[in-house]
Amino acid sequence: MKKYVRFFLLFCSLALSLLALEFTKIRTPKANAPVMKEAAVKTAAAFEAVKEARLAAEIPIDAMDDPNRTGLIGSSYSEITTTLGNLEAKRSTVNPNLGAMVTDMLLQCGVSEGDVAAVNLSSSFPAVNLAVLCALDAVGAKAVVINSVGASTYGANLPEFTYLDMEQAALSEGLIKNHTVCFSMGGAGDLGKEMPGETKETIRRRLLSYGLTFLEEADLEKNLERRMDIYLSEGKPSCFINAGGNLLAFGGGSEMTSAKNGIIWPGDSVKAADGLVFRFHEAEIPVIHLLNMKGLLPSYGLPIDPSPMPIPGEGDVYLEWQYRLPLAVFLLVLNGCLFVWAWKRLPVKRLPL
Repeated sequence: MKKYVRFFLLFCSLALSLLALEFTKIRTPKANAPVMKEAAVKTAAAFEAVKEARLAAEIPIDAMDDPNRTGLIGSSYSEITTTLGNLEAKRSTVNPNLGAMVTDMLLQCGVSEGDVAAVNLSSSFPAVNLAVLCALDAVGAKAVVINSVGASTYGANLPEFTYLDMEQAALSEGLIKNHTVCFSMGGAGDLGKEMPGETKETIRRRLLSYGLTFLEEADLEKNLERRMDIYLSEGKPSCFINAGGNLLAFGGGSEMTSAKNGIIWPGDSVKAADGLVFRFHEAEIPVIHLLNMKGLLPSYGLPIDPSPMPIPGEGDVYLEWQYRLPLAVFLLVLNGCLFVWAWKRLPVKRLPL
Protein backbone atom coordinates (compact mmCIF):
# COMPACT_ATOMS: atom_id res chain seq x y z
CA MET A 1 0.00 0.00 0.00
CA LYS A 2 3.01 2.32 0.37
CA LYS A 3 2.98 3.00 -3.33
CA TYR A 4 -0.43 4.74 -2.94
CA VAL A 5 0.59 6.97 -0.02
CA ARG A 6 1.53 9.76 -2.43
CA PHE A 7 -1.97 9.69 -3.95
CA PHE A 8 -3.51 9.85 -0.50
CA LEU A 9 -1.41 12.92 0.24
CA LEU A 10 -2.49 14.41 -3.10
CA PHE A 11 -6.14 13.80 -2.18
CA CYS A 12 -5.66 15.48 1.20
CA SER A 13 -3.96 18.45 -0.49
CA LEU A 14 -6.82 18.84 -2.98
CA ALA A 15 -9.42 18.70 -0.19
CA LEU A 16 -7.55 21.27 1.91
CA SER A 17 -7.09 23.48 -1.15
CA LEU A 18 -10.85 23.52 -1.80
CA LEU A 19 -11.51 24.41 1.83
CA ALA A 20 -8.89 27.16 1.72
CA LEU A 21 -10.44 28.67 -1.40
CA GLU A 22 -13.96 28.57 0.08
CA PHE A 23 -12.99 30.08 3.42
CA THR A 24 -10.91 32.88 1.91
CA LYS A 25 -13.32 34.05 -0.83
CA ILE A 26 -14.57 37.61 -0.49
CA ARG A 27 -17.61 39.67 -1.50
CA THR A 28 -16.80 42.28 -4.14
CA PRO A 29 -19.05 44.69 -6.08
CA LYS A 30 -20.46 43.31 -9.32
CA ALA A 31 -19.09 44.80 -12.53
CA ASN A 32 -22.55 46.24 -13.31
CA ALA A 33 -23.11 47.65 -9.80
CA PRO A 34 -23.18 51.32 -10.97
CA VAL A 35 -26.06 50.81 -13.43
CA MET A 36 -27.83 48.62 -10.84
CA LYS A 37 -27.60 51.46 -8.32
CA GLU A 38 -28.90 53.90 -10.93
CA ALA A 39 -31.98 51.70 -11.36
CA ALA A 40 -32.46 51.53 -7.59
CA VAL A 41 -32.33 55.32 -7.26
CA LYS A 42 -34.88 55.65 -10.06
CA THR A 43 -37.10 53.06 -8.37
CA ALA A 44 -36.95 54.89 -5.03
CA ALA A 45 -38.00 58.13 -6.74
CA ALA A 46 -40.91 56.37 -8.46
CA PHE A 47 -42.03 54.89 -5.13
CA GLU A 48 -41.98 58.33 -3.53
CA ALA A 49 -44.05 59.78 -6.38
CA VAL A 50 -46.68 57.09 -5.86
CA LYS A 51 -46.83 57.79 -2.13
CA GLU A 52 -47.24 61.53 -2.72
CA ALA A 53 -49.97 60.93 -5.31
CA ARG A 54 -51.85 58.66 -2.93
CA LEU A 55 -51.69 61.17 -0.11
CA ALA A 56 -52.69 63.99 -2.47
CA ALA A 57 -55.75 61.95 -3.46
CA GLU A 58 -56.55 61.55 0.26
CA ILE A 59 -56.44 57.76 0.08
CA PRO A 60 -55.35 56.66 3.57
CA ILE A 61 -52.35 54.39 4.14
CA ASP A 62 -52.97 51.57 6.61
CA ALA A 63 -50.03 51.63 9.05
CA MET A 64 -50.75 48.02 10.09
CA ASP A 65 -50.62 46.59 6.56
CA ASP A 66 -48.01 49.08 5.33
CA PRO A 67 -45.72 49.88 8.29
CA ASN A 68 -43.16 51.62 6.05
CA ARG A 69 -46.02 53.84 4.79
CA THR A 70 -45.06 53.34 1.16
CA GLY A 71 -48.53 53.76 -0.36
CA LEU A 72 -47.84 50.73 -2.56
CA ILE A 73 -49.81 48.25 -0.47
CA GLY A 74 -53.49 47.75 -1.23
CA SER A 75 -56.34 46.37 0.84
CA SER A 76 -57.39 42.89 1.92
CA TYR A 77 -60.34 43.05 -0.47
CA SER A 78 -61.87 45.34 -3.06
CA GLU A 79 -64.13 45.26 -6.10
CA ILE A 80 -61.17 44.61 -8.43
CA THR A 81 -59.52 41.94 -6.28
CA THR A 82 -58.91 38.81 -8.36
CA THR A 83 -57.14 36.27 -6.13
CA LEU A 84 -55.58 35.86 -2.70
CA GLY A 85 -52.13 37.36 -2.18
CA ASN A 86 -49.55 37.23 0.61
CA LEU A 87 -49.12 40.50 2.51
CA GLU A 88 -45.55 39.74 3.58
CA ALA A 89 -44.55 39.05 -0.04
CA LYS A 90 -46.14 42.31 -1.19
CA ARG A 91 -44.31 44.33 1.47
CA SER A 92 -41.03 42.61 0.59
CA THR A 93 -41.18 43.94 -2.96
CA VAL A 94 -41.37 47.57 -1.84
CA ASN A 95 -37.59 47.76 -1.84
CA PRO A 96 -35.89 50.13 -4.30
CA ASN A 97 -33.05 47.64 -4.70
CA LEU A 98 -35.52 45.42 -6.53
CA GLY A 99 -34.73 47.68 -9.48
CA ALA A 100 -31.10 46.61 -9.13
CA MET A 101 -32.11 42.95 -9.12
CA VAL A 102 -34.11 43.30 -12.33
CA THR A 103 -31.25 45.26 -13.93
CA ASP A 104 -28.86 42.45 -13.06
CA MET A 105 -31.21 39.97 -14.73
CA LEU A 106 -31.58 42.14 -17.84
CA LEU A 107 -27.81 42.43 -18.23
CA GLN A 108 -27.42 38.68 -17.75
CA CYS A 109 -29.90 38.23 -20.60
CA GLY A 110 -27.75 40.47 -22.79
CA VAL A 111 -30.22 43.36 -22.92
CA SER A 112 -28.44 46.58 -23.79
CA GLU A 113 -29.16 50.14 -24.88
CA GLY A 114 -31.59 50.33 -27.79
CA ASP A 115 -32.85 46.76 -27.37
CA VAL A 116 -36.56 45.98 -27.21
CA ALA A 117 -38.16 44.14 -24.28
CA ALA A 118 -41.69 42.72 -24.17
CA VAL A 119 -43.32 43.20 -20.75
CA ASN A 120 -46.48 41.65 -19.28
CA LEU A 121 -47.56 43.20 -15.98
CA SER A 122 -50.38 42.21 -13.69
CA SER A 123 -51.24 44.71 -10.95
CA SER A 124 -50.61 42.36 -8.04
CA PHE A 125 -47.05 43.64 -7.43
CA PRO A 126 -47.06 47.36 -8.30
CA ALA A 127 -43.61 47.85 -6.75
CA VAL A 128 -42.20 45.11 -8.99
CA ASN A 129 -43.80 46.73 -12.04
CA LEU A 130 -42.17 50.08 -11.30
CA ALA A 131 -38.84 48.39 -10.59
CA VAL A 132 -39.03 46.66 -14.00
CA LEU A 133 -39.66 49.95 -15.81
CA CYS A 134 -36.86 51.73 -13.94
CA ALA A 135 -34.45 48.87 -14.68
CA LEU A 136 -35.29 49.06 -18.38
CA ASP A 137 -34.75 52.81 -18.30
CA ALA A 138 -31.38 52.33 -16.60
CA VAL A 139 -30.07 49.98 -19.29
CA GLY A 140 -31.55 52.14 -22.06
CA ALA A 141 -33.94 49.52 -23.44
CA LYS A 142 -37.30 50.24 -25.05
CA ALA A 143 -40.22 48.34 -23.54
CA VAL A 144 -43.54 47.34 -25.05
CA VAL A 145 -45.72 47.06 -21.93
CA ILE A 146 -49.20 45.61 -21.43
CA ASN A 147 -50.89 45.69 -18.03
CA SER A 148 -53.96 43.98 -16.58
CA VAL A 149 -55.85 46.06 -14.01
CA GLY A 150 -57.11 43.35 -11.63
CA ALA A 151 -54.89 42.57 -8.63
CA SER A 152 -54.59 40.05 -5.85
CA THR A 153 -55.11 41.07 -2.23
CA TYR A 154 -52.76 43.79 -0.96
CA GLY A 155 -51.66 44.57 -4.53
CA ALA A 156 -52.81 47.60 -6.53
CA ASN A 157 -56.42 46.62 -5.90
CA LEU A 158 -57.92 50.01 -5.00
CA PRO A 159 -60.41 50.98 -7.75
CA GLU A 160 -59.63 54.66 -7.28
CA PHE A 161 -55.84 54.08 -7.33
CA THR A 162 -54.93 51.23 -9.69
CA TYR A 163 -51.41 50.35 -10.77
CA LEU A 164 -51.78 52.49 -13.90
CA ASP A 165 -52.69 55.47 -11.71
CA MET A 166 -49.45 54.81 -9.81
CA GLU A 167 -47.50 54.57 -13.05
CA GLN A 168 -49.06 57.80 -14.26
CA ALA A 169 -47.86 59.54 -11.09
CA ALA A 170 -44.25 58.55 -11.83
CA LEU A 171 -44.63 59.30 -15.55
CA SER A 172 -46.09 62.77 -15.01
CA GLU A 173 -43.07 63.65 -12.84
CA GLY A 174 -40.68 62.51 -15.60
CA LEU A 175 -39.30 59.75 -13.40
CA ILE A 176 -39.81 56.95 -15.93
CA LYS A 177 -39.54 56.77 -19.70
CA ASN A 178 -40.88 53.29 -20.39
CA HIS A 179 -44.54 52.88 -19.55
CA THR A 180 -47.66 50.86 -20.32
CA VAL A 181 -49.18 51.25 -23.79
CA CYS A 182 -52.18 48.88 -23.51
CA PHE A 183 -54.30 47.53 -20.69
CA SER A 184 -57.00 44.95 -20.06
CA MET A 185 -59.23 44.43 -17.03
CA GLY A 186 -57.55 41.17 -16.09
CA GLY A 187 -59.24 38.79 -13.67
CA ALA A 188 -61.62 36.11 -14.93
CA GLY A 189 -61.36 35.72 -18.69
CA ASP A 190 -59.08 38.80 -18.75
CA LEU A 191 -62.44 40.65 -18.81
CA GLY A 192 -62.87 41.25 -15.10
CA LYS A 193 -66.01 39.11 -15.06
CA GLU A 194 -66.02 39.13 -11.27
CA MET A 195 -65.89 42.94 -11.10
CA PRO A 196 -68.95 45.24 -11.01
CA GLY A 197 -69.70 46.74 -14.43
CA GLU A 198 -69.91 50.32 -13.17
CA THR A 199 -66.53 50.02 -11.45
CA LYS A 200 -64.91 48.65 -14.61
CA GLU A 201 -66.34 51.41 -16.75
CA THR A 202 -65.17 54.14 -14.36
CA ILE A 203 -61.65 52.70 -14.37
CA ARG A 204 -61.66 52.20 -18.13
CA ARG A 205 -62.63 55.83 -18.84
CA ARG A 206 -59.99 57.17 -16.45
CA LEU A 207 -57.20 55.02 -17.92
CA LEU A 208 -58.21 55.88 -21.49
CA SER A 209 -57.73 59.54 -20.55
CA TYR A 210 -54.04 58.72 -20.02
CA GLY A 211 -53.77 57.87 -23.72
CA LEU A 212 -53.70 54.10 -23.22
CA THR A 213 -55.26 51.49 -25.52
CA PHE A 214 -57.90 49.20 -24.05
CA LEU A 215 -57.73 45.48 -24.90
CA GLU A 216 -60.92 43.45 -24.63
CA GLU A 217 -61.07 39.99 -26.19
CA ALA A 218 -63.14 37.10 -24.85
CA ASP A 219 -61.41 34.42 -26.94
CA LEU A 220 -58.15 33.45 -25.21
CA GLU A 221 -56.38 32.39 -28.40
CA LYS A 222 -57.26 35.66 -30.16
CA ASN A 223 -56.24 37.58 -27.03
CA LEU A 224 -52.81 35.92 -27.08
CA GLU A 225 -52.40 36.52 -30.80
CA ARG A 226 -53.26 40.20 -30.46
CA ARG A 227 -50.78 40.64 -27.65
CA MET A 228 -48.04 38.88 -29.61
CA ASP A 229 -48.69 41.22 -32.53
CA ILE A 230 -48.31 44.21 -30.20
CA TYR A 231 -45.12 42.84 -28.65
CA LEU A 232 -43.53 42.11 -32.02
CA SER A 233 -44.51 45.48 -33.52
CA GLU A 234 -41.15 46.95 -32.49
CA GLY A 235 -39.13 43.97 -33.76
CA LYS A 236 -37.99 40.77 -32.06
CA PRO A 237 -37.56 41.42 -28.31
CA SER A 238 -34.27 40.68 -26.58
CA CYS A 239 -36.20 39.33 -23.61
CA PHE A 240 -39.71 38.88 -22.22
CA ILE A 241 -40.57 39.96 -18.68
CA ASN A 242 -43.59 38.63 -16.83
CA ALA A 243 -44.39 40.25 -13.47
CA GLY A 244 -47.25 38.75 -11.46
CA GLY A 245 -49.65 36.05 -12.47
CA ASN A 246 -52.30 37.25 -14.87
CA LEU A 247 -54.26 34.91 -17.13
CA LEU A 248 -52.20 35.48 -20.28
CA ALA A 249 -48.83 34.62 -18.72
CA PHE A 250 -49.46 30.88 -18.71
CA GLY A 251 -52.76 30.74 -20.53
CA GLY A 252 -54.63 30.13 -17.29
CA GLY A 253 -52.66 26.96 -16.50
CA SER A 254 -51.67 25.90 -12.99
CA GLU A 255 -48.01 25.71 -14.10
CA MET A 256 -47.66 29.40 -13.28
CA THR A 257 -46.99 28.86 -9.56
CA SER A 258 -44.53 26.00 -10.04
CA ALA A 259 -42.57 27.58 -12.91
CA LYS A 260 -38.97 28.59 -12.40
CA ASN A 261 -38.64 32.13 -11.05
CA GLY A 262 -36.02 34.56 -12.23
CA ILE A 263 -34.39 33.95 -15.59
CA ILE A 264 -35.79 31.12 -17.72
CA TRP A 265 -33.21 30.42 -20.41
CA PRO A 266 -34.15 29.04 -23.85
CA GLY A 267 -32.72 25.64 -22.92
CA ASP A 268 -34.72 25.35 -19.68
CA SER A 269 -37.87 23.28 -19.42
CA VAL A 270 -41.18 25.15 -19.38
CA LYS A 271 -44.41 23.27 -18.73
CA ALA A 272 -47.41 25.19 -19.99
CA ALA A 273 -50.30 24.48 -22.29
CA ASP A 274 -49.97 27.95 -23.78
CA GLY A 275 -49.46 31.54 -22.75
CA LEU A 276 -47.00 34.36 -23.28
CA VAL A 277 -44.20 32.76 -21.26
CA PHE A 278 -44.46 29.56 -23.30
CA ARG A 279 -44.60 31.39 -26.64
CA PHE A 280 -41.56 33.56 -26.03
CA HIS A 281 -39.66 30.61 -24.60
CA GLU A 282 -40.47 28.58 -27.73
CA ALA A 283 -39.08 31.47 -29.77
CA GLU A 284 -35.81 31.04 -27.84
CA ILE A 285 -36.11 34.42 -26.16
CA PRO A 286 -34.93 34.67 -22.51
CA VAL A 287 -37.83 35.05 -20.07
CA ILE A 288 -37.67 36.86 -16.72
CA HIS A 289 -40.50 35.47 -14.56
CA LEU A 290 -41.23 37.44 -11.36
CA LEU A 291 -43.87 35.87 -9.15
CA ASN A 292 -42.68 33.80 -6.16
CA MET A 293 -41.08 36.64 -4.25
CA LYS A 294 -40.32 34.76 -1.04
CA GLY A 295 -38.15 32.36 -2.99
CA LEU A 296 -36.70 34.81 -5.50
CA LEU A 297 -35.69 37.80 -3.36
CA PRO A 298 -33.37 35.95 -0.91
CA SER A 299 -31.59 34.27 -3.82
CA TYR A 300 -30.55 37.75 -4.97
CA GLY A 301 -29.61 38.98 -1.52
CA LEU A 302 -32.78 40.97 -0.87
CA PRO A 303 -34.53 40.75 2.54
CA ILE A 304 -38.04 39.53 3.28
CA ASP A 305 -40.41 42.13 4.76
CA PRO A 306 -37.74 44.76 5.57
CA SER A 307 -38.40 47.59 8.01
CA PRO A 308 -37.45 50.33 7.52
CA MET A 309 -37.30 50.40 3.73
CA PRO A 310 -33.75 49.63 2.52
CA ILE A 311 -31.58 52.42 1.10
CA PRO A 312 -30.95 52.40 -2.65
CA GLY A 313 -27.49 51.10 -3.54
CA GLU A 314 -26.99 49.03 -0.40
CA GLY A 315 -27.21 45.28 0.11
CA ASP A 316 -25.92 41.92 -1.04
CA VAL A 317 -27.66 42.23 -4.42
CA TYR A 318 -24.72 44.42 -5.55
CA LEU A 319 -22.06 41.93 -4.45
CA GLU A 320 -20.71 38.63 -5.72
CA TRP A 321 -18.34 36.04 -4.30
CA GLN A 322 -14.81 36.07 -5.68
CA TYR A 323 -11.98 33.65 -5.04
CA ARG A 324 -8.52 35.00 -4.31
CA LEU A 325 -6.74 34.58 -7.63
CA PRO A 326 -3.12 34.48 -6.32
CA LEU A 327 -4.07 31.76 -3.84
CA ALA A 328 -5.92 29.79 -6.53
CA VAL A 329 -2.89 29.95 -8.88
CA PHE A 330 -0.51 28.88 -6.08
CA LEU A 331 -2.72 25.91 -5.13
CA LEU A 332 -3.09 24.90 -8.77
CA VAL A 333 0.69 24.80 -9.24
CA LEU A 334 1.20 23.02 -5.91
CA ASN A 335 -1.33 20.29 -6.65
CA GLY A 336 0.00 19.93 -10.18
CA CYS A 337 3.46 19.25 -8.79
CA LEU A 338 2.04 16.80 -6.26
CA PHE A 339 0.20 14.97 -9.06
CA VAL A 340 3.43 14.56 -11.07
CA TRP A 341 5.22 13.41 -7.90
CA ALA A 342 2.51 10.83 -7.16
CA TRP A 343 2.28 9.65 -10.78
CA LYS A 344 5.96 8.77 -10.85
CA ARG A 345 5.40 6.35 -7.97
CA LEU A 346 2.92 4.24 -9.94
CA PRO A 347 4.25 0.79 -10.86
CA VAL A 348 4.97 0.26 -14.55
CA LYS A 349 3.00 -2.62 -16.02
CA ARG A 350 4.69 -4.34 -18.94
CA LEU A 351 2.57 -6.07 -21.54
CA PRO A 352 3.64 -9.64 -22.32
CA LEU A 353 5.13 -10.07 -25.81
